[in-house]
Amino acid sequence: MPAAGSHTRGPRAARALLTALLLLVLALSDPLVRPGDAAASGARGTEVVAAVTAAYGPTGTLAVAVAAQHTRATGLTVRAVEARSARLLAATAANGLGDRPFPTASMVKLFVAEELLHRARTGRIVLTLGDLATMQVMIARSDDPAASSLWVRFDGAQMVRDVAVRYRLRGTTPPAVRGQWGETMTTANDLARFLALLPVVAHPDDAETLLGWMRGATPIAADGFDQQFGVFGTVPGTPAVKQGWMCCVAGNRHLHSVGVIDQRVVVLLSEVPRTVGYDAARAALDTAAAAIPLPQDR
Repeated sequence: MPAAGSHTRGPRAARALLTALLLLVLALSDPLVRPGDAAASGARGTEVVAAVTAAYGPTGTLAVAVAAQHTRATGLTVRAVEARSARLLAATAANGLGDRPFPTASMVKLFVAEELLHRARTGRIVLTLGDLATMQVMIARSDDPAASSLWVRFDGAQMVRDVAVRYRLRGTTPPAVRGQWGETMTTANDLARFLALLPVVAHPDDAETLLGWMRGATPIAADGFDQQFGVFGTVPGTPAVKQGWMCCVAGNRHLHSVGVIDQRVVVLLSEVPRTVGYDAARAALDTAAAAIPLPQDR
């Protein structure tokens, strides 16, 4: 015969057990999910997004997304899963344009490099030292001929699709016109997710290779364009950055900047009418990036 009151304790215990099991499933099904402590302990993502958006001004359209870069985590308890979820919510945010598609310009080079490293890691292709050097200049110097050669050799459209599937990027699609890799479409949220999850979706060595190439970005690009705008050249130190610029899709000029700053991912995708020159577009993006809180501000 059940003890008195067991009919009330039983359902509560069952619900507690079910909750614990659900949290454990979440932990096991998402092996990625712990943001770096440095980013999570700073200003909240919503605060960063609000400051950066307000600083940009009326020059054009700016999509902003902020996320904490993840680190591998094993053996998490249910309580640790709950705490991790709270940190993720605090460290991830976007403005109202976070899911708006933008042409990537050179941001797509990040997807190309990651996918090629992944294919080589899983034995699908063999990359020579020359291939790796081509990939490095594609990222660090934003070299367009390097990107074009890799796009043609390895089916760039399929590389974009494969990355979108592995990272669950909902707004990232290959270009509508075959071969026009700069017109690949993505969103600020997708780029933030990609860079946030890079250390745990990619092999750690491959993630560090790509981030190292980003940290080695050159002040002047291969085509002579000054890459020091937005996150690059505004944020002190040596953040891992990728810059993009393009004119003109649908009559608009695009200037993009992404960076990993102290384990915080910041994505700035901007669009201005082609009548607005690059100098004005740069100035607006620089002002926006200058509003990003730095470690000493926390």
